[in-house]
Amino acid sequence: MADVVDYRTSNRPSAVAWLALLLSILALIIGWLAYNRAGKDLEDSARDTVNSAAENVDEATDDAGNAAQDATDAVEQGIDTGPDGVDDGTR
Repeated sequence: MADVVDYRTSNRPSAVAWLALLLSILALIIGWLAYNRAGKDLEDSARDTVNSAAENVDEATDDAGNAAQDATDAVEQGIDTGPDGVDDGTR
C-alpha cells in the first residue's frame, strides 16, 4: 500500500501545471512584442503631434506679429495724414 501516490499532497508538479506555465510564458512574450510594437508607433505618433503643434504655434506667432505690425502701420499712417497736419516723419 506504500506505492499509492496521493496527488493532493505530492510536491511533484503535474502536467497541467507545466502546460499552464508554458502558456503563461508564451502569453507574456506575445504581450511584450505587441507592447513594443504599439509603443514605437505611439512614440512616432506623439512626436509627429508635438512637431505639428510647434509648427502651428510658430505660424500663429508670425501671424500675430504681422497683424500687430499692420495695426502699428495703420495708426502711424492715420497720424501722418491726420487733420491736424502733423507728420512724424517715419514714412
